Amino acid sequence: MNSSVQKTKYLTEAAAAAAIAALLVLLKLVAPFFVFITMLTSAVPIAVICSFHGMKWGLGTSLAEIFLVNIIGGPEIGFTTAFYAAALGMAMGYGFRHNLSFAKTLHLTALAYVVEMSYKIAVSIYILGIADALTSAIDRFVSMIQWIWKPLSFLFHLDPNPGKAAFTTSGMVMLGLVFILNAYCYAYLNQEIGVEILKRLKAGRRDS
Repeated sequence: MNSSVQKTKYLTEAAAAAAIAALLVLLKLVAPFFVFITMLTSAVPIAVICSFHGMKWGLGTSLAEIFLVNIIGGPEIGFTTAFYAAALGMAMGYGFRHNLSFAKTLHLTALAYVVEMSYKIAVSIYILGIADALTSAIDRFVSMIQWIWKPLSFLFHLDPNPGKAAFTTSGMVMLGLVFILNAYCYAYLNQEIGVEILKRLKAGRRDS
C-alpha cells in the first residue's frame, strides 16, 4: 500500500471514529438515560484509532469529535462531555498502543477521568457561566452513589445523606474516595468494552 492510499485509509477511519464518538456523546441530549451509554462507550472509537494508527491520529480524531459536538450540540456539551470522550479515549488508546498491562491502562484511564471531571466543573462555572453547575454535578453524583453510600456511612458513622455529609470534613474525604472509585468503575467498563471491540476489529482485519 503506497503512502497516499494509506493516509486516505487512515483519514477515513479516523473520520468515521470521530463521527461515532460524537454521536455517542450527543446521545445524552436525546434522553438522560443515554448518559450512561455516553460514559461507557464514547471514548472507545478514539482509543481504537490510537491503537491502530498512533497517538497523532488519535489526537486528530479527538479534536474532530470535539468540533462535531460543538457544531451539533453547542458549547455546553462541546466543551464538557466531548472532552470526556477525548480524554479517556486518548488515555486508554495510549495503553492499547503501547501494550501496557490491563492494570496500568486502567490507572491511566481513571486518572484521565478525574482530570476531565475536574476540568468539566471548572469550565462549566468559570467559562460557560453555568452558575449552578457545581450544585447540579453534586446532585447527580449524590443520586448515583446512594447505593454505596448508605453501607459506608453505617461503617464509618457518617450522615446517611451524602448531600449533607459533603459539608463535613470526614464526608468530603469519603466523597473523594467514592469519586475515585467511580473513576475506576468507569475506566474499567470502558476498557472492557474497548478491549473486546479492539479484539474483534483485529480479528476482522486478519480475516480480510
